[in-house]
Amino acid sequence: MTAATANGNHAIDDPVVVKVQSASPIEETTLFEELYQMECFRTGEFYLKSGQMTPIYIDLRRIMSSPRVLRMAAQAMCDKLVAKNIKFDYVVGVPYAALPLATLVSDILNTPMLMKRKEAKAYGTKQLIEGVYQPGKTVLLVEDVVTSGESIRETAEAIRKESLKVTDAIAVLDRQQGASANLAEDKLNFMSFLTMEGILDGLITKNEMTEERKHQIIEHLAKPF
Repeated sequence: MTAATANGNHAIDDPVVVKVQSASPIEETTLFEELYQMECFRTGEFYLKSGQMTPIYIDLRRIMSSPRVLRMAAQAMCDKLVAKNIKFDYVVGVPYAALPLATLVSDILNTPMLMKRKEAKAYGTKQLIEGVYQPGKTVLLVEDVVTSGESIRETAEAIRKESLKVTDAIAVLDRQQGASANLAEDKLNFMSFLTMEGILDGLITKNEMTEERKHQIIEHLAKPF
């Protein structure tokens, strides 16, 4: 059965949601190795969306070209969500890079997915949030890489305006540039599977970085922007 909602969508009354943890949880070192092999970590001089120069760039868009690694990254987030007993009714990927990850999280956890557009369509239903949902339910936000958390904050704000709750967000990797504290101010609990410090440690084990260079990068990333 379905019931019409205030937003014109139809919400399923009795979905069966079964959240399953993988038999063998993904290890951080395992995912790091896969991302390393796909050349997702690049050192040099790069500029972020904020305009800040960064000496290391994390390019997780590359993993969409490997279904196996993409699913591994999604499974790693699912393992963390289940372990922390995070409750939610819908999954939303921060547009648009995180959509493949959010789709897999939705599939693995058998939890409905919604899609948030960057802007409402000027035609058709003109909706900002696509999918079937009930106001008052809770959304989990999924992201690939997080810097300050601004994209998550903006997405949460738009979803909350649609009478949905947003309390948690998860990413594959946290660049550790203030996202946790920034999002906490908006009553958002943020977590990630990998951290920038962990990536730098991994690059040291690959003899691609020294301890001294690691500390230089961490100091640079700690600067305000």
